[in-house]
Amino acid sequence: MSTFVTSLDQSLLEYLFAHRDLATTLVFINISELGSTIFVCGIGLCIALVLALRHKIAYAIALAVSVLGAGATTLGLKEIVHRARPEAMYQAYIETGYSFPSGHATLAAALYGSLTYFAWRMMPAGYKRNGLVLVFVTLIALIVFSRLYLGLHYLSDVIAGLLVGGVFAWIGSVVAKKIER
Repeated sequence: MSTFVTSLDQSLLEYLFAHRDLATTLVFINISELGSTIFVCGIGLCIALVLALRHKIAYAIALAVSVLGAGATTLGLKEIVHRARPEAMYQAYIETGYSFPSGHATLAAALYGSLTYFAWRMMPAGYKRNGLVLVFVTLIALIVFSRLYLGLHYLSDVIAGLLVGGVFAWIGSVVAKKIER
């Protein structure tokens, strides 16, 4: 990592640590869970089943490609990069495993990014669709910020996670379009 990135990572980590409070920490712990592997895989599976039952097979496959591809890529990158997490003193709770890229950010971008695409494609234009898209985008942002606020990741970890997850959400959208044809 470059000196600039490392310095920015550390500065933001220290700033958020210095401004952390218990009530906000508890809120962000719960928000963070919405990007956990168990939650994302469970919700993703349920949504894929509903899509399949509604004969939206292309979207069910796209969701599987997005979430599973993003998850597998993240695991591979963690094993290649071997970046340590922030020191334990900064962590709101102890998280194990490597830090780069953030799995929560990756899975949030893959799942909720895919759901954003589905809403855009399947719902008529209007307030409901725009509102749902806003909810998904906000959810991604909150999950990503939670990982920073809780001291579990560096900024560069979550940015990389967003990129990986975003790429796989896009790949899923391409898969859906190809299957629909």
